[in-house]
Formats: sequence, structure tokens, C-alpha cells
Amino acid sequence: MKLGLFAIFSLFVLMIVPIYAEVTTITLEKIFYIIDEEISFSGTENEGDKMVTVIVKDPNGNPEVLSDFSDSEGKYETIPQSVKNIFSINGIYNVTAFVDKIEEGITMQLEFDGEKVFKVPDFVLQLKSISDYSVEVEKTITFTASLEDSSVGDVVFSLRNQPIGATIDPSSGKFVWTIPGKYGSFQDVDYSFDIVVNSEAQEDRENITITVKKAYDEPETTELETTELETTELETTEPETTEPETTELEIPAPFVDEAKEPQSYVDRYINEASYKKWFDDNYPEYSSIYEAIGLEEPIIEEPEFGECGEGTKLIDGKCTIVAIQSKGGGCLIATAAYGSEMAPQIQFLREIRDNQLMNTDSGISFMTGFNQFYYSFSPTIADMQRENPIFKEAVKLWITPLLSSLSVMSYAESESQVIGYGIGVILMNIGMYFVAPVMLFYGIRKVRRAKF
Repeated sequence: MKLGLFAIFSLFVLMIVPIYAEVTTITLEKIFYIIDEEISFSGTENEGDKMVTVIVKDPNGNPEVLSDFSDSEGKYETIPQSVKNIFSINGIYNVTAFVDKIEEGITMQLEFDGEKVFKVPDFVLQLKSISDYSVEVEKTITFTASLEDSSVGDVVFSLRNQPIGATIDPSSGKFVWTIPGKYGSFQDVDYSFDIVVNSEAQEDRENITITVKKAYDEPETTELETTELETTELETTEPETTEPETTELEIPAPFVDEAKEPQSYVDRYINEASYKKWFDDNYPEYSSIYEAIGLEEPIIEEPEFGECGEGTKLIDGKCTIVAIQSKGGGCLIATAAYGSEMAPQIQFLREIRDNQLMNTDSGISFMTGFNQFYYSFSPTIADMQRENPIFKEAVKLWITPLLSSLSVMSYAESESQVIGYGIGVILMNIGMYFVAPVMLFYGIRKVRRAKF
């Protein structure tokens, strides 16, 4: 009875008292809702303590009615409902919130694609055109990405397929990239990537190309000058020739950067076929890469019975250094640590790889996966070693136990032995490099606690 009287009284008040409240905003708490979530509508009206009605009309015009009382400050929020209970067919839905008359309410549009519902943007997200840039090595390039419509808010900037070291501020769109020296080349290099902006359900991207100018020119080939042959008018006189004038070789050669380690040129000559061809074609006047860079060529003892060691080949009765064709690539970190591909430690690693691992299916599979991981970071570590002698010695000290543990693999002769010994070596190194330090740390910590 009391509830009925209250309802009649409320209806009477609504009929005789003019309503001036108006809904001022309607929004969603999230950018989108998936079909298994619950959705609610919230906003404000300008009076406070009013009944706010929210009508959701599907693409066919069928309504779903929700309502809620606003608080004293005019804030309202409908009771959360399952998305699949309100949105059943794909298309555009009109959501209108009002206090008294629906025509005086505020409407927003939502789109349902069968999996999620999201607000239809009332703006077009578009990046302004970004021009391409050209920059030198070790220089910094910076610019700010912006939108055609500057009134659009809540945007997030990002990069796709960008070069290493390039960054963009997610809020302001400021792009910064300092080109490191390792990008230096004999020719211009183009780096193409995308500037991306997102806002609500929209995305736009602009492709940009940054050209890193060549760091240095390819040295020109020095040609030996020759004199013309002189002949006499007498038929009985044999033509006389003059020996070509020889020019004194420049040592080190013009292409050598004295700031770099000379051994790095030897390593490239031995391991990079394209670099070896470039040197041989352009600098035939030098007897070897060692002479060109000013290093003394290592003396290789003549083998007995005409056999040469790893990395050399018998040519004209002499063991000559040849480029090593690695089955799985060279160990860049160890080579930089020990200074040469011909170091005993590198020879040991090469023998383990070629004689044990590469002769079994499991070993080949392991090397394939390991190389993909190893060569993602080893060139950078090797460059750091060449630039920092202290770091080089630290790396050498760090990898010495690893090399010692790998000696176990030399006893593996079959597929099962390679797998068994390999697992043993992995566990041994986990113990040396991770478990032992942790145990030592906790042991020291326990002793210190006992003292105090």
C-alpha cells in the first residue's frame, strides 16, 4: 500500500512540477567492450537527483530501455548489462540519454561487429604528411608528427619497423634518432618505416624514409705508370722497353681507419667473401691484407707430408691462409676476445661444432636455433670488445669456464651421446653461471646475519 501511494505521489509530482533538467554528457568507461563483458552508460545532467533514461536502438529501430537516478551532483550510471543482451545484430546503434523528452537528450553512436561494441568516432584521424630526411652518421634527426585535425585528443603515437635506437614520444609525437657510427657504409643506406597514430578505434600511419649518407668513399685504385716502348729505326735493333716505374706503397693503405683495430680488417678479409674480393680487386699491389694494414703476417710452419692445418690450404708448396667457410658461422664474441680466428680457443670451438654437432641431426637442429639467437646480439658485443680493452678482458675471463666445459663434447660420437653430453654441458654451465653465484650470495647473507 505504501509503495503504491509513493508511486502515485511521484507520478503526480512529475505531472505538476516542470522539469528543467537536461542531460549534458553520455559516455562509456572503456574504448570498447567484447561480447562477454558487461556494459554501462554514464554521464551528467545539470540538476541532480533526477531520473535519467537511456534508450539503445538497434539498426532496425528496436529499443532497449535503461534508467538510473543521478546523484546530487548530477552524475548517473546505468546498471551494468551483458553486451550480448543489448547488442544482437551487427551495425550502428543510437544511444540516447534524456531526463524528460527524448528529443532534448544527447545521442551517441555505437557500432557492433559481432565480437565487440565500440563508439563510432565523430572525427577523422589523419596524420599530416611527413617528408623524407637525409642525415649523416653520428648526427641526430628529430621532428614532431602531428594531425590534420589538432582538436583530436587522447591519441597515441608509435613506430613500426623502425631502425634500432629510433624513438617517438607516445603523447607529443616527437621523433628522435641519433645515427650510430656502426651504420657507416661505402654508400647511402635507406631506412623506411611507419609513423602510427591511434585514437579510439581509428588508426592512421605515414611511411617515412631516412637516408643515412655514406660515411666514407671507396678508395681509388692506384695504377702503376708505364712508359712507352722505344724502338729504333734500324731493322736489326731489337725494340727496347723500359721497366714500369714503381710507386712506393702507402702503409697503412688509404682505406685503413687508424682508429680501428688492424685485426678487424684481417677478420673481415678472412670471413667476408665480398670484402676479400673488394680488397683483391682494388689493391693488387699489396701482397696481402697484412701488408696493407701494416701488420706482420704470421709465419706458418711448413707441414710434414704436404698437409696444412685448419684455416690454411697448400698452394704452390706453401700453407696459405684461406677464408674459412663456417657451417654455422664464426664465434664473433670469442674471436674478438682472443684476437684472431686462428687462436687455439677458436680452433677448439670450430672442431666441436664441425666434428660433433654438425654430424648429427640433433646437433644441426640445435645449431640452427642457437645461431638465430646468437647472431642477434653477438656483433654488438664483438664491436664493444674491440672498442674497450677492459671489457674485452672481462669477456675473455667470463667465457673461459664455458670453453673448458665444452671439452666434454669432444667425446660424443653418436646421436645419443651428443644429446646426453649436450644436456650435461648445459646443466653444468647453468650451475657455474647461475646456481653457484646464487648459493654464494645466500651463503654470505646467512653468515652476515649470524654475526649480527
